[in-house]
Amino acid sequence: MPATPLLARHQKAGARLAEEAGWRMPLDFGDAEAEHRACREGAIVMDLSNRGKLAFSGPDAPAFLHGMLTNRVQDLTPGEGVYAAFLTRQGKFVSDLHLYRGEGELLALVPAGLSAPLAEALDHFIIMDQVEVADRTEALCALGVFGPKAPAAVRQAGLPWPGLPEHGHVTRDEVLSARELWTGEEGCLLLAPASRAEGLWDALAAAGARPAGLRALETLTLEAGVPLFGPDMGPEVNPMQAGLEARAIDFQKGCYVGQEVIAKIKYLGQVNRGLAGIRLEGSETPPAGAGVWHGGEEAGEVTRAALSPTLMGGIAFAYLRRKALEPGTAVRVRWEGGECPGRVAELPFYRPGGG
Repeated sequence: MPATPLLARHQKAGARLAEEAGWRMPLDFGDAEAEHRACREGAIVMDLSNRGKLAFSGPDAPAFLHGMLTNRVQDLTPGEGVYAAFLTRQGKFVSDLHLYRGEGELLALVPAGLSAPLAEALDHFIIMDQVEVADRTEALCALGVFGPKAPAAVRQAGLPWPGLPEHGHVTRDEVLSARELWTGEEGCLLLAPASRAEGLWDALAAAGARPAGLRALETLTLEAGVPLFGPDMGPEVNPMQAGLEARAIDFQKGCYVGQEVIAKIKYLGQVNRGLAGIRLEGSETPPAGAGVWHGGEEAGEVTRAALSPTLMGGIAFAYLRRKALEPGTAVRVRWEGGECPGRVAELPFYRPGGG
């Protein structure tokens, strides 16, 4: 079983650990709500090393990925990045990914457990192309630094801050620093050799970034309206249903795997069901899979829900039928042993400075 290079650090800090995609990762460091609030008020550092990392090299790599992924790749210059997805021919997810173009290769960060399946799926399309794919999941560590004070913490730790558009990145001393806004606050992703993990973690913690675990990431991304692959997206969903039209799809780039299906949805102007936010009433939090009812009929189901430390109330993501997607729609969420009312809400739930 692979292990994060920071496992010993987490154990020493008393982190509560859980297995995610075969890796032991920290759920929290004793107080998930305080870790969440530290992101909204200061800075946090998260171990994301179980995320997959794939390196694409060779003269045909940019053009090959451009023809495979939902977003534009071929025109990226070194230091630019993009959020995209690789789909089946039916337009459903194989994986989402963050792609960063360097001088000699393109590096992709993918969901935990998906580096090998994604590499294998892409390899089926490499015929005459001069493209090499290398799995660097265990060779590289990944850290996320998020919060309004994240830039100061990163600089104080002696690391490059990517003062660039989203997904833009800089590399110095083998550390790639990419601007990513997953929590709704300022933030960056650091990718570096696994041997550097402990030194980077310690430097960021010394600079004031509070260690945070997966529970905080769950609530922060939920508030920020950022769906996660696994709980919110998977092989039964397409990017249009997940609300990723503006973030992950370029409709002018031409063909890619699944493009005909996605284009048809776009130009018909509708999805039969889509990801929506729900503001919940009451103190109970429904589990994933809870039914969402509207007008006496079941209209969808919850993917994840939590009590929001920022908004002081329950919030949820759910896939809803089109008739229930309008913000303000009254719904009831029902599960075994519980029920609560709620209203469909615009995403994101939280915006910096706006509550």
